[in-house]
Amino acid sequence: MNLTEIIDISKRKSEERLKEIREQLSLPLFRTREQSLWDGGPKRIVVIGSGIGGMAAGALFARIGHHVTVLEQNPEHIGGHGRCPTFGGLRFSMGPQYVWEFGEGMLGDRFLNFLGLRQAVPFVSMNPDGFERIFIGGQKPGNNCCMVDFKVPLGLENFRRALQELFPEERAHLDALFDDMIAIFETYKSFFRKNYASEGRFLLATKFLLTGRVPMAMKLKLGRTIYMPLKAFFDQYRINNLIRRILYGHGGIFAENESVMSAIAYIVGTGNYHEGAWYPAKGFYHFFDALASMIKGAGGSVNTGKRVTRLETESGLAARAVCDDGSDYACDFVFSDISPRLTYGLLGIPAEALDYNPSHSIPACCIGLRPGLPAIAEMRGRNYWWQDGCEVDYNEPDVTAPPRMLFIASPTANGFGRTDVVADDALVVFCPGNYAREKEIHQQGPDAIAAFKDKLAADIVDILEQNLFPGIAARLRFSEIISSVDCEAHTGGEFGNAYGRRLTVDEILKGAIREDDCPPNLYNVSATKNSPGIAAGIFTAKLLFEELTGRTI
Repeated sequence: MNLTEIIDISKRKSEERLKEIREQLSLPLFRTREQSLWDGGPKRIVVIGSGIGGMAAGALFARIGHHVTVLEQNPEHIGGHGRCPTFGGLRFSMGPQYVWEFGEGMLGDRFLNFLGLRQAVPFVSMNPDGFERIFIGGQKPGNNCCMVDFKVPLGLENFRRALQELFPEERAHLDALFDDMIAIFETYKSFFRKNYASEGRFLLATKFLLTGRVPMAMKLKLGRTIYMPLKAFFDQYRINNLIRRILYGHGGIFAENESVMSAIAYIVGTGNYHEGAWYPAKGFYHFFDALASMIKGAGGSVNTGKRVTRLETESGLAARAVCDDGSDYACDFVFSDISPRLTYGLLGIPAEALDYNPSHSIPACCIGLRPGLPAIAEMRGRNYWWQDGCEVDYNEPDVTAPPRMLFIASPTANGFGRTDVVADDALVVFCPGNYAREKEIHQQGPDAIAAFKDKLAADIVDILEQNLFPGIAARLRFSEIISSVDCEAHTGGEFGNAYGRRLTVDEILKGAIREDDCPPNLYNVSATKNSPGIAAGIFTAKLLFEELTGRTI
């Protein structure tokens, strides 16, 4: 099937969706009709879930005097996918390893400054000459082999030049690809900066097609690209397999196959982190703890082990959140940081009408090592990727076989992974998950679960030993697998998903999720409803804050 046929099929399938999107494009992210409920006086706000959307929103409203109560189902940890459990005296972030929008004057920096946390929660830039290092292929002693070791420099232009130095014969193809990626991204950023009051999600990138402020040539370019999966986007520039493996390299964290991942989502995501990548100098656990301290210091509370099972309504408004332990919390407003379907469930509303697909899952392996392996120190300010050289499979990976892609980060290399008394090193390694298959294994009982986790951990360590960190096996202290089913139990996320909503072409074309039957004082700030990531969660919170209070940060 050629590209024209793919586009024609996508258009036919999406005509009704595009009509619905056009009807939604004039709507703000949050529902303006409810703003009349906000009369300016102190409010009791209940936040369901402690992910970044909920914690950021809670902190902003607490800062100006509202009473905020955060209810988190996890018995120990706040942060949702950003939670940071401790094993063997080492701390591991289960989600974010770096963020964008935290440079001086950027959104994250302004957010921390508004909360008075800029000095207490410093962010550090990733290594600009290679904030990510991509390994492709395998080391095979005694045999012929080809392995790529590529450091991705910050900045799309720098990335282009580095690839052209390695593949000079592909210069023209790379120029055409990067010219279009940069043009699309810069147009997107420029347009949405001007429309920040009502937009914030690349799910509404279709608006490019309708606005008069975007040149026709760009509309035509975007009109083609918005229907394209990433593979088709690369195909039109005749990008060879090895280069596309590098280009996809750090796109794999979006938990999608190259064949179905939205090219628009890839371009926007890649463009964002090439504008600057940072990590919290004291760790993501400190970042979330600082937000919790802000809420508590203003008279609110952040409660773990509080699973909300029901939202009671009075006169059509959410009036009380009831937890499984029998406790209940009266409220004037509710900010839900769980998915729309789960939120509907709390209201007793059937969720069948909500047409979205949760993203795939990403299990994690938390590894503790005796200190002294030189390669760990080289990871400061960098994350590593390893691929076997084939397209990454997120749809139906065989989780009982060795992974074919790994994402590796080191909290101790960046200086924040150890507790006070431990000198060991830590790695946190992510790989594609298969929730359905892992669920079957979990249903077979503790022995089957242990066998699955032991093998996966051993396979991961073996890949690291052979291809990235020779000598790591001899220094291994422990390895702890957090499966997709564990993620579901720890966060409550649908199917243990990593990004809320899938980033496929079909999902992008669906546009925004509308929750028409929800009480007018309930706002969904989750990644599923909005966009994934720390910066996106802060943007969601900022937008809600500005629309209800009229204040800016």
